[in-house]
Amino acid sequence: MTMPSLIANHKKQVIISKLNKFYTVISNAYIMAKKDNGDISGWNLVNYQSSTNDEEDILYYLLPYMNVVKSCGKKQSGCFPDVSYSSLGSYAFGLNFNTMQWYSNAVLNDGLLLSSITFKSDCTNTWASCGILRVDVNGFAGPNQMGVDLFSFYVYADKIIPAGVKLVGMSSDNNMVNRGDYCTALVIYGRNMDYIKDKKCELWE
Repeated sequence: MTMPSLIANHKKQVIISKLNKFYTVISNAYIMAKKDNGDISGWNLVNYQSSTNDEEDILYYLLPYMNVVKSCGKKQSGCFPDVSYSSLGSYAFGLNFNTMQWYSNAVLNDGLLLSSITFKSDCTNTWASCGILRVDVNGFAGPNQMGVDLFSFYVYADKIIPAGVKLVGMSSDNNMVNRGDYCTALVIYGRNMDYIKDKKCELWE
């Protein structure tokens, strides 16, 4: 392998390692949060379109069980770079987590940036989740791109699942395939990022 190839491969392995470690951390945090606060159906969650309060978001319940250096919640900026994240492929993403108050944000002690958006509290274990967690494993550095340094996880009644795992009742969404949402499952379970050359990620089955 040439030196540029070796460097690129090393960077991918670092991302794979960081994301897998985060999955363990966030899964344990969810277990502890439910142990102390009961099932998620009893949490004071409010749909993001109707809420401006930090305590109505999923992240509020998870942060006490992680090492956090800064919590911005919904109202403060500074926990994400002030940029619009791009998609992996052809379908636009373009979210700026730093300015959108639908999202609750925090910075973890290992430099990872964590954001959540809440849908509801009465989710099950099918395709309709309670909310989405997104993590930038590269911190404030670039490329700020879905499926490259930004990854998504779905919050369900019993567990947190990497985006891209095919569940009962779920069908593939071409927009999410091309945007890069489903790449998380490939990194967690496939432990590779070969999909980058194809600029899309299919569901993991």
